[in-house]
Formats: sequence, structure tokens, C-alpha cells
Amino acid sequence: MFGIKVNTQLLPLKMCYFLIFACLAPIAGFLPTIARQLGYSMTTYGAAMTFMSMISMVVVPLSGVIVDKFRIKKKLFLVSIFGIGVVSILFLFVPKVPLELAKIELKCDAQTTTMTVVNENNNLQTTSNFTYYTAVANHTSGAELMTCKLNCQYAELCSAGFEINNLQTQSDLSYVWMRTANESQNKFNQIDLALIPKDLEQTEENANSYVFQVLSVQINGTQIRTPICQCHLKTFCHIASCSNDKIMEAATVTTYRGNVLNLYQFWIFFGLLATHWSCYLISIAFINPICLDNLGDKSAEDFGRQKCWSSIGWGIFSIFIGWLVDVFSFNKKDKDYSPVFYCSALMMALNLGVVKTIKVVETSKSEDRWKNMGGLFTKYYMITFCIWSIFNTLLHTIVTNFLFWYMEDMVSANNDHSQRAWLKTLQGLAQGIQCFGGEIPFFFWSGWIIRKIGYGNCMALVMGSMAIRMYLYTVIWNPTWVIAIELLNGVSYALGYSVKMSYAKKVAPPDTLNTIIGFMGFFDCVGDSIASLVGGYLFDTYGGVWSFRFFSYIAVFACFLSIVTNCFGLTKESITLKENAESTNTDLKIANNNTDKKM
Repeated sequence: MFGIKVNTQLLPLKMCYFLIFACLAPIAGFLPTIARQLGYSMTTYGAAMTFMSMISMVVVPLSGVIVDKFRIKKKLFLVSIFGIGVVSILFLFVPKVPLELAKIELKCDAQTTTMTVVNENNNLQTTSNFTYYTAVANHTSGAELMTCKLNCQYAELCSAGFEINNLQTQSDLSYVWMRTANESQNKFNQIDLALIPKDLEQTEENANSYVFQVLSVQINGTQIRTPICQCHLKTFCHIASCSNDKIMEAATVTTYRGNVLNLYQFWIFFGLLATHWSCYLISIAFINPICLDNLGDKSAEDFGRQKCWSSIGWGIFSIFIGWLVDVFSFNKKDKDYSPVFYCSALMMALNLGVVKTIKVVETSKSEDRWKNMGGLFTKYYMITFCIWSIFNTLLHTIVTNFLFWYMEDMVSANNDHSQRAWLKTLQGLAQGIQCFGGEIPFFFWSGWIIRKIGYGNCMALVMGSMAIRMYLYTVIWNPTWVIAIELLNGVSYALGYSVKMSYAKKVAPPDTLNTIIGFMGFFDCVGDSIASLVGGYLFDTYGGVWSFRFFSYIAVFACFLSIVTNCFGLTKESITLKENAESTNTDLKIANNNTDKKM
């Protein structure tokens, strides 16, 4: 009726792409923020993902070799899908790491009394004698009252033998401190403090420190205005609660800074992550050659049209699950990510039925397979392609692993509570725009683009668009702008992925496609590991702006490298055109010689 033609033979393949990526989108997108909520730092998460890549370096090529040798592609494909579903459910039971409270320093001298909030993970060895504080703080405007409770360790003030009566009782905190400690040791003593927060500015000595000036102190009914200490007081505390959100945010430790290798919580998280990651990569490594085998000679033109269904599934469920997470997390301190894992398990259960209907072409046995493979990776065009593939995966992994983390940092910097409440929806929309605004059009037209400008120019275009994309992240101040920037995902990811798969099909010797894609997965894992390890360290140490700008310059270098290699004819299409031209010249010479002989 509408003139739409649907190839029913390829319909299960489209559904398989849709369901796999509908399952993977929420987990892949929100996994960095899930790890952050569990208490892991960027460096820890980056190191964990580096090990995931190292595992993949073995699993992906090995799976390609196994299916080419034993012809069990469909069975292994089903096992990987089943594994993703099972691990998704088990993720619901991953425990958080134990986090210590931030350190509060209370300091009093002969001139002033201050309270310093230090947001870092320091061990606090409290004694049996400690004081229970209630701090009352006023903004500099004096309009709002803030109350805080601190658990502080007991501190000796004066030297042994010093008489308390020698201290001035008026405005002398040290006198009241020592008198209270002597009268009621091992008991909770309430102290009220009036504070000036100094606009929560960071101190020069410590970038994680915030100073408050104490205006008045009240201990057990005794109030001290403008408190000073003839015997200097310095003690360390832990904040229990505070009515001011900024103070609580400054005094809350969100990441574990100790050795995570000693935590059983980490090994549970790491084991499930490794299993999920392996199953995920195996499923992707199999669905692509299955698709290319079913397409046959039209793989370069039609691969993107099948792969675009992965973007449809990714985009729809990114938006939907992001919204569900925000709805389920309403009035909760932490985000509730249970919709992510329930959805993943459901999608994989449906996909098991779909895969059974897909036609899978098992590899024919070939005695010359390894001989052809060995010669292939010594070709110049294959070496340059592998290098480009490493850069492409490295840059894409940086965006995947750290963009959402970067968006959360922007929301925290803006201190926008409404934006924080719907941040997962915003992040889901960003992934949706990646798919519907960028990937789907370029997956659909990738074959036409490759035919028009060639593989080499496409590789340079992919790197150039990634450089622009990463640089734009560093000039925005509102995470909403990320949605517009993600339109570039069509060129930087969709076109690059189509180039990678169709180029692999072009260079693969007979009966080696699964092995070639498996070994390409090895080079992808190299890019993944570098991005996770280096990216985690840079983002944790230098922040998102500097790090994204650094990787933008890396993308510029990779673009320049692609242009140079294409100019020197180090791509398969350039070599093929040269061979065809030489072959044509040879045929013309033979034809002319035959004509001369006849004459």
C-alpha cells in the first residue's frame, strides 16, 4: 500500500540486532554511573575496564577461531545471549563498597575558632572519650539557619598539671571544653556552633577543604560568643548530619580510596562485569559475520541498513529506561537502576527465540586458511587499517565510559536540583539522539557514502568528526547541550563501524571472515584497554574538560594519519585499483601483440 518492501528472510536478523542493543544500551550507558554509585573512583573503574579489554583480547579472537574450526557458531551465539541475561539479574545483588565519613577539623586558638571540612578518605582513630557536636551555621546573609551534628575525638588541650582555673572563662572555649570533658567523660556532650561558611570557598592549601568561622559555641547550656582558646584546641570529627546540602555534599565521601583488591564487594562486581563483557563481545562478534554471510555480495551496501536496527533498539530503550530510572528513584537518595537489569534480562529471553530462526552459515573447512591469514596481516593496507581501528575504538570508548560521568560533574557544578532529579532521562535522551539523529541515517546511507568517497576518506572523516565532537564537550557549561553534540555520533561511530565491518569482509580470504573479525576484535580490545586505563587516570586527576580536549587532539592526529596513508595508497581500494589498472594495461599489451602478429 505504501510501497514499502520488507525482506522477510532478513527480518529475524533485524530483530536480533534490535533486541541485543536494546538490552545492552542501558547497561553500557549507565554502567560508569552505576560503578560510581557503588563507591568506585574513575581510576578504579578505568582499571577494571582495562582488564575487561585484556580478557576480550583472548575471548574474541579465540571464539572466532573456534567457530571457524568446529562450526558451532549458532550454539556459541545462543550461550552468549543467555549469559548476558543471567548476569543482568545477578547485577541486582552487587553490594556497595564500605565508605568512610569525611574528616572535619575543629581548630581554636587565641584569636579565632574555625571548622574545616576535608573531603577525602582519611582513617580516623577515635578514642573512647569523644564529644558529640551540634553545629548551627548561618549563611553570610544571615537569612537561613543551618544545623549540623559532628562526632569528634577527644583532644588534650594543655600540658600536664595545668589548672583549668588559670584559664579565662569568658569567651574561652578551651576552659569549657576541659571542664566538660572532666565532668562527663565517655558521654555525649552537645555543643552548638554558629558558623560563617565563607561561601564554601576552597582553601589554597587543599583543593578539597572548606573553612567555616565559628561565631558562637554553646556547651551544656553554656554559650560562648566569639570563642577563643588560651590553650590551643585541634581535634578531628566526622559529620553525622547537616541541614545544609552544600555542607553535606562537601563532607560526604562518595568514592573508596583504599585498596579495592581487599574488598569482596569489588570481586563480586569485577566477576559479573567480566562475564557480562565477554558475553557481550562474543554476541557482537557473531552477529556481524552472520549478517555479512546472509547479505553475500551486497554486504558493503546493505550492512548498515541491517545494523541501523541496533541503533533503533539502543535509542528507544536508552530514553525509556533512563526515564524509568528517574521515576523509580523519586525521593530516593541514590538512583534505582533495577529497571536497567530487568529490561536486559527480558530482552535476552526474547532474543533466544529470535536467534533460533536465523539462518547461520557455518564456515567450510579450508586447509589454506592459516596460510592466507598469515600473509594478510603482513600487508601494508591491513596494518594501517588495524592502527586506524585502534584509534577509532579508543576514542569511542572514552565517550562511552566517561561522558555520563562528565555530565554528572556538570550538574554538580551547576547545583541544579531539578536537573539532578531528571539526569538519567537527560542521559537517555543523549543516547537516543546518538541513535535516531546520528547513527540510523548514517548506517542506512553508509554503503552509498563508502562507494562515493572510498574507505580511506571515510576513515579520515570519522576521525575528524570525533575530534570536533570531543572538543565541543569542553566548551559547554550545561549538560543539555550534549544532546545537540551527539548528532555527530552518526559520522564518528555509525560510519566508522560500517567501514570497519565491510572493509573486513573486503580483505578477508575465503572461509576466514569469522577469524578476521575475531582478530579485529583483538585490536578493538587494545583500543578499549588504553582508553579505559589512561582515560580513567586523566579524568580522575585532571577533570573532564582537560581530558576531553586532550583526546580531541589525539583524534586530530589520527585524522591526519588517515589522510597521509590514503594519499600514499595504503588502503585496499587503492591497491585494488592499481592492480586492476596494471591488469588492464597487460591485457591491452597482449591484445596489441596479437594484432601485430596477425598483421
